[in-house]
Amino acid sequence: MQVVKGVDQSDSGRKLVLPPDVTPDHVLGLLELLRSLGSGIDSMYVGDAIGEDVQILPHAIDVAEALELVTQKGGNLELTERGKRVAAGNPKTVKHLLREVASKLEPIAEVVEQLRRKGELLVEEFESTIRKYYPSRFEEAMMNVLVWGAYLDLFKMNEDDEKILPIRLPHAKKSEPA
Repeated sequence: MQVVKGVDQSDSGRKLVLPPDVTPDHVLGLLELLRSLGSGIDSMYVGDAIGEDVQILPHAIDVAEALELVTQKGGNLELTERGKRVAAGNPKTVKHLLREVASKLEPIAEVVEQLRRKGELLVEEFESTIRKYYPSRFEEAMMNVLVWGAYLDLFKMNEDDEKILPIRLPHAKKSEPA
């Protein structure tokens, strides 16, 4: 797990920093494979079966674990109840189930919280948040966080590439009259 300065790393607040190259497709592909092969599959076999880059698969597994989709028992991967529902679900259900646990991934959780507070983010504010987590792979990470945000219907960049706008924030508080 990546440790980031200025981010709560206590057990109660522990969150996974989303790897800059793990997309929703990687995680959903892993779930689909586990669903088709059955329970208790050795993670080495999973890598062979999907032909995934050996460097990405462990990170995709970490993300799936953080999102409560899989567990590892004795080196074997098993779908959780949530993972089974995601693997069998229609796109709307999948997005809803993943949106419920997206707060376990940084910087997604931080961006969502900023959007709750401010209503929108200037691209410069978004970039600043992303740089805090990814000082070296910034461009790739920024695009990936936007992909996750859009896929989960959490946030998106506006058409002028100037702002990050909320789409559907989980447990969003109703705004108070000004």
